[in-house]
Amino acid sequence: MTGGFDEATVTAGRDRSFRRPARSARAAVDAYGSHGGTRLALGAAVAAGILVVAHLVHAIAIAPYFPPGPGAWPAWIALVVVAAGGAAAIAALSLRVPDWLFAVIVVALAVPVGLDVVATAGLLHVGVTPTAAPAAAMLLMPVAALRGTTAPLAAASALAAVLAGEAVLQLPSADRNVVLGLAVAGAALLPVVLTVTTVRGFRRVARREVDLSLVQSTVATPRSAVGMRASEELAQLDYDAEALLEDVGAGRVAIPLPPDKAELAGRLAARLRIRLIEGRTDTWLRHAVAESAYLSGRVDVTDPNGFAGKLAPSQREGLLFALWLIVGERSRREPAQATVGFSELGGPVDRATRHDPLADLAISIAVSGVAARHLDPAMWDALESVGTHRTSAGPEHLRIDILCRTDHPPRPTTTMLERSLRTRGT
Repeated sequence: MTGGFDEATVTAGRDRSFRRPARSARAAVDAYGSHGGTRLALGAAVAAGILVVAHLVHAIAIAPYFPPGPGAWPAWIALVVVAAGGAAAIAALSLRVPDWLFAVIVVALAVPVGLDVVATAGLLHVGVTPTAAPAAAMLLMPVAALRGTTAPLAAASALAAVLAGEAVLQLPSADRNVVLGLAVAGAALLPVVLTVTTVRGFRRVARREVDLSLVQSTVATPRSAVGMRASEELAQLDYDAEALLEDVGAGRVAIPLPPDKAELAGRLAARLRIRLIEGRTDTWLRHAVAESAYLSGRVDVTDPNGFAGKLAPSQREGLLFALWLIVGERSRREPAQATVGFSELGGPVDRATRHDPLADLAISIAVSGVAARHLDPAMWDALESVGTHRTSAGPEHLRIDILCRTDHPPRPTTTMLERSLRTRGT
């Protein structure tokens, strides 16, 4: 039996590496696929269909200017065959476009593009331009919404380069009509660029909102509860330990243990001790940072005594959302970084010096890489639900000191996530 325990996977969120827990990753992929993939691809397919029809109308309009022969219609027939075959294959694969299918589609599109370029070569001086070739580029629009956007953009760029090259080669005979040929090349590339830009922006927003929704489950956990990542570590440790004990009990492993099994048992024991020690001070905030692809590596939590667990759910949500908005801002050089520290108030502290004498917990947030004027105003609203705060700011850094009342926390009428979504919707 070999241990399936990966040290890199179970490293706490305080380091720079991040690997989302399996359950969280599955939920993120499901939400991302339904909202950032198929629905967006449907809109791209409708837009592509409209543009293809426009190019077909153009082909019909310039058909009388072709010399005797089939003209551009063989290219259009080939394009229809490729489009029908590609749509059937994508539907059969449950709206997925794997690499091999994308390669087949690109190679197949080269056929109508080549036929169209050959049919219109040398006719730019009479206003005849390719029509099936730019229409072929439109088929890459829904593909970009169903898979990565880099490869469809590269394919469209190559197609536009071919059309631009054909126009430039006819410069001696076409004269000013070369501009028309270059416009056709741009018309083949521009819709794909717009689609890629839209898809990337939408996916970025969807990833952020889905990630925030997933890590918000930590705000309702008890003070010393483990998060998704830690629970998966413990489940794997339990499985490995049970497997080792079963091998020993069944006689498959002799006593005393062989060196490799003894080393495995030592690693399991060490990880269990570390997890037990960490579980005493690991709070909801550590889990939220470790389990978030956006907060991990950008937020450092300094809370050796686990004071973050004293915050009420409404205060936790406000602090989490504030950190989310802080690290989401980017300066010209690097992403914003935040360090969160907790300390308990009491004893000899002079209450008269505080801006909230009833507070019993202090939180400090040191932010670098972003100026206060660049922060989302919703961040300050989120901090209001945590406690009273003061800010000292510099050109590219600021410090926020918050005093919290953990016995009587404020209760906002709406959650931070609801407020954010409502604001974005309007």
